[in-house]
Amino acid sequence: MTNAETNISLLSLRELPHASVINRRAIRRLGALPVSVDLNFRVVPDLEHSTVSLIVTCSYSAVMSYIKTRLMACPILATFEVENLKEHVSMTGEEAIVGSRLMMMMLSVAVGALRGIIAVRTAGTPLARHPLPLVDMAVLMHKLNYGKPAPANIFQI
Repeated sequence: MTNAETNISLLSLRELPHASVINRRAIRRLGALPVSVDLNFRVVPDLEHSTVSLIVTCSYSAVMSYIKTRLMACPILATFEVENLKEHVSMTGEEAIVGSRLMMMMLSVAVGALRGIIAVRTAGTPLARHPLPLVDMAVLMHKLNYGKPAPANIFQI
């Protein structure tokens, strides 16, 4: 893997409508309960076509009557074309690992788009008071690389 400059372009960005879920009944019962927000993603590199697809999902949930209840799930698919993708990916057996800087940039774009989609989806509902929290990509990447939270000073320059 290399961290040299490279050309990257966003080929497509779309919500996955058949995988989106809004539990309107649970949202109506939400009241002032605290809401948890989870962010998950899956990376699908295609080395042959020099593309990387990210499926990023944001899930909102709350504990209602001692049961964790999903309020909403909103997944998007972002596909990027990356010049010389093979230089940014290392293979570990069957698993492809995308370089940290490239991954951080693609995740930033995808999470920003997801933030807008969530704002539109939750407009006029009690979830509108709970926008997607800010995500520190440096801390997220450290957690992905090392499996634990980053020390407070690890990314200071």
